[in-house]
Amino acid sequence: MNNKDEVFPLAMLDNIKAHPENYRLLERIPLTIEGVDTHFPIQLNKPLPGEKIYSVVFLDTETTGIDATKDHVIELGLVKATFSLDRKLILSVDKYYDEFEDPKEPIPEEIVNLTGITDDMVKDHSFDEDMVAQFLVGRPLIVAHNAGFDRPFFEKRFKSLANLSWACSLKEVPWTQLGFPGSKLEYLSNCIGYFYDAHRAYVDCLALLWVLYKTPEAFEMLVKSALTPSCKMVLHGNTFAIKDILKEKQFRFDGSNKTWGRFVKTVEEAQNLKKVLTDTYKSGDVNFEVELIEFNAKTRYKLNAKK
Repeated sequence: MNNKDEVFPLAMLDNIKAHPENYRLLERIPLTIEGVDTHFPIQLNKPLPGEKIYSVVFLDTETTGIDATKDHVIELGLVKATFSLDRKLILSVDKYYDEFEDPKEPIPEEIVNLTGITDDMVKDHSFDEDMVAQFLVGRPLIVAHNAGFDRPFFEKRFKSLANLSWACSLKEVPWTQLGFPGSKLEYLSNCIGYFYDAHRAYVDCLALLWVLYKTPEAFEMLVKSALTPSCKMVLHGNTFAIKDILKEKQFRFDGSNKTWGRFVKTVEEAQNLKKVLTDTYKSGDVNFEVELIEFNAKTRYKLNAKK
């Protein structure tokens, strides 16, 4: 059996032709094929005369662990693209940046196994801060598939770039409403008929771009979410008697602060829920105040914001 047979079952072609309904074909994401990046920029959709065109940067990090306060970024991937602000549609993929950085400590074995990044690969490498800053000139929208993870790591490493606008394609796109049973990037890719080699920052960025290009309704939802302020509701006071009700309403208890909190997609929704809580449950011993903390694309997903 040759290498091509090992990755694709050529011996099963007759079965596939006879019963195609029993098989699914996956194609490598075209943007991740070796050498395609030498042809950037690539137009994906044609711009229309007079429409507003904005920049978006897809960002991904590979790190030595999951704690942004003590772990380090070992690979940074950035892919810059353009989109129509009017149609909420990705237009082009323009350029990329991908580089390693030596954390000056051994990379944990589990990270090596997950990413394939070794100590030898990152040795003596460092991020070009000027190049990264230039890549983000014009204050593009930054999109990550888990911005709550990537933003704290990125801003810890690039402190001067801590006031940009971020959107999270994992949290801000209702993938189940769009017919996807899950929201993991590899799974989303497979569901639309594609695969890629995951857990390398630059390739993950291209994969995310492709998934959002092939599901334009998801990208539209993401942009609209980024433009819409959201809110965190925090309940202070005596709420013990209604704790089960709060759980049903998706509040979570913060034991260290003795408060209940939840995030709400819009300020209007938060104000309506606040009114329901105070009008319905605030009485006698159940005495509490509802604090509304507003977030936007510039403040979401920071380390202390948690979203």
